[in-house]
Amino acid sequence: MSKSVSSNKMFIVLFVVIAMVVSLFPPIGDLPRADAATIKVDGNVSDWSGINALTTHTGTAQSLKVTNDDKNLYLLVEGAGLSTATGHFWLDTDNNPATGYLTSGWGTNGVEWMIENNTLYNYAGDGTSWNWNEIAKLTPEQFFRSASVVEVLIPLATLKIGVGSKIKAGYIDNNSATNRLPAADQTLPEYVLTTEAKAPGAVTTVTSNPVELDSPLNNPFKGWAPSAKTTSYPQPVKLVYAGVTWKELEPTKGKFDFAAIEAKNNFAHWKTKGVKVVFRLILDSPTGEAHRDIPDWLYDEMAAAGENPGTVYNDPTGRMGAGNNMGFSPNYSAPSVIAGHKKVVEAIANRYNTNVRPVAFVQIGSLGHWGEFHTWPYTKTADSTENVNFTGAFPPLNVSNQFVQHYIDAFAGKEDKMQVLIRRSMALATENNKGMKLGMFNDVFGDKPSFDADWGWYTGTQNGYWDDLGQKQPGNPNFWESRISAGEFYSGEFGMKASLTSGAGFDETMRQTEMSKVSWLGPNSPAPLAVGNELQANIDKLKKRMGYHFVLKEVTHPSAITGNSFEVKLTVENKGVQHFPFNWPLEIQLRKGDTIVAKKQPKVDLRTWKTGTYTITESIPVSSLAPGKYDLSVAIVNPETKRAGVDFANKIYRYSFGAYKLASGLEKK
Repeated sequence: MSKSVSSNKMFIVLFVVIAMVVSLFPPIGDLPRADAATIKVDGNVSDWSGINALTTHTGTAQSLKVTNDDKNLYLLVEGAGLSTATGHFWLDTDNNPATGYLTSGWGTNGVEWMIENNTLYNYAGDGTSWNWNEIAKLTPEQFFRSASVVEVLIPLATLKIGVGSKIKAGYIDNNSATNRLPAADQTLPEYVLTTEAKAPGAVTTVTSNPVELDSPLNNPFKGWAPSAKTTSYPQPVKLVYAGVTWKELEPTKGKFDFAAIEAKNNFAHWKTKGVKVVFRLILDSPTGEAHRDIPDWLYDEMAAAGENPGTVYNDPTGRMGAGNNMGFSPNYSAPSVIAGHKKVVEAIANRYNTNVRPVAFVQIGSLGHWGEFHTWPYTKTADSTENVNFTGAFPPLNVSNQFVQHYIDAFAGKEDKMQVLIRRSMALATENNKGMKLGMFNDVFGDKPSFDADWGWYTGTQNGYWDDLGQKQPGNPNFWESRISAGEFYSGEFGMKASLTSGAGFDETMRQTEMSKVSWLGPNSPAPLAVGNELQANIDKLKKRMGYHFVLKEVTHPSAITGNSFEVKLTVENKGVQHFPFNWPLEIQLRKGDTIVAKKQPKVDLRTWKTGTYTITESIPVSSLAPGKYDLSVAIVNPETKRAGVDFANKIYRYSFGAYKLASGLEKK
């Protein structure tokens, strides 16, 4: 044995002596010989030809098979260049990871039996100590080894198992970290002992538990959404934010310059990276310089018609933020503004309602400073209680509803490609004549008062609130059940870092994440921070929990492909706080190399997969499948590329095209 083994207890010695007498004194330590064995242990594997591999891998150890009859368990490893000096079989016979030896290099397990070379051992330690009792030496009829085959027979009675039992098995060649079955980091595959003597070729049920990957994933529609104007971020992203002013989009009346704004926001670059855009149309974006964000032609039209174009403001209080205190608040009630706004929103919807899907989310950003549904601060001094509309007048409901309705009219029926979000709860968010329900975004995410107060974002979404104009606004409670929740960190870099710093800041961030089911945050986000920075652990923890996070928990399927269909049972857990936003299909596939030869898309809707566990059972048609060996895989298919588009949080083989291998070497004769 490669490590010291504890001495046999006196009663075990006595037991062996009695057994020797009863069995007419066979050699000490021998196991009972098999009676009428189905498999002959002799290195000739032709009698295994009808039995499919329990697991396969590359390297010296390439295939592990397990079978049984009514008396014995049989194990077979095939490979190339297998060690003829050292090899170990590992058997978990009670399916309890809390008992037995915790073998390293695989997923959680608890092994009761080890076969080292031609010796059988039973574990007698505390789970981590190397403490084994030698039970017996295997005879030549029970153990064969060469550079290409290792074959073993163990009586079921010795292992204290019987027909119907479930066991897990693995093999390590020459103590290797890589030459092992299953591959490193995977879980030991399960084998169910047949209820009667197993004939060669009989099909059994195989269950495996893929090892979970304990890290965040860079998946679509979640995580960080920094500015699209920068083309490189240290932290990985799948979303970017494009805040576009009406002035730059329609510099000439009726002529929309999408080419210019797409170049400015690097649409072509982000397309090559598989990154989607969060689009916000803005009519008033305060900066450090005097300017207007509505088109000049619109301002001139209103002035020529004798209409009030709006309010020029310069906030000296600093309440808007350092350097962000000058701008122009348009007259939202002006008929020309309302009419022009309807046309520009329609143009945005028509531009991006394509199968290319460059824009995933549209934020209603037309009202208030930065499109945040407010024109605060209202007074020139922080301590004033008088509302004098210092930085512009926010429109009453009969006007603001028209702006929101423009989005509903333009984007209704297009939610398979783009989804619309609103910052503040309004009746139109849930009740409108187009049947849309709007998602919501919180642009002061992480700030506790702005979340919890009577006027706060979360309180308002759940219970309704009185807005700044004294209007009662209804709630949009639990909108995240069917739509996306998003936002950005409060107060620039300071607020973002405070929200990610361990202690009260990060605790509050995680509380808001759990309560509001947020999927993504931006443009103010940690995307620009260097990988490995002091906040990285919290960045990763938050990103993993945000949105959806799918883990493959269990896969069950037949050991061979027979008949007209191949039934697969798949269990997936969503460990995120939110569902997947679009109706992308889940696809179970049989592959020959890189080619899909048979597939089935179960009738599941990932938009309904909230936090929790989901089980799918589906049959793949195989009647026309040619004889041969096939792989089983799973993918969530991106309708744009027709390829796998979502990563599962598992340490299993992932094809270059994104699908995940669930089993290999499945034979159809």
